[in-house]
Amino acid sequence: MAQNAYQYSTIAESIPLAQPKTRIRYKTARWTRKERMMVAFVSAVVMVLMVGVVFSSMQTSAARANTANMQSKTDDTKEANNVLRSDIQRKTSKKNLDEVAKKYHMTLSDSSVRNVNQ
Repeated sequence: MAQNAYQYSTIAESIPLAQPKTRIRYKTARWTRKERMMVAFVSAVVMVLMVGVVFSSMQTSAARANTANMQSKTDDTKEANNVLRSDIQRKTSKKNLDEVAKKYHMTLSDSSVRNVNQ
């Protein structure tokens, strides 16, 4: 076996190169109509996707700003409601009613008062 490999290698070395190596230049292949249409379609899809991502990003940021604005309005309204509730509680307290009655020279007759809650 080793002898066969030796014989092949010497035979291959003894064959002279008949032709010098020349570089063959090939023309670039022209794109077919189908290939051009496919490239145009893929480019259009990619462009639409890029515009869609930018549009959705802008819509998301606008929605976040709107949500923050509505949240601040809600907080302001809740604070105003709490102030009004405390004002109502203060004005309807027994102490305040007695002060107002005293200011306008009114008296409370306990015999004509009924407790409705009981």
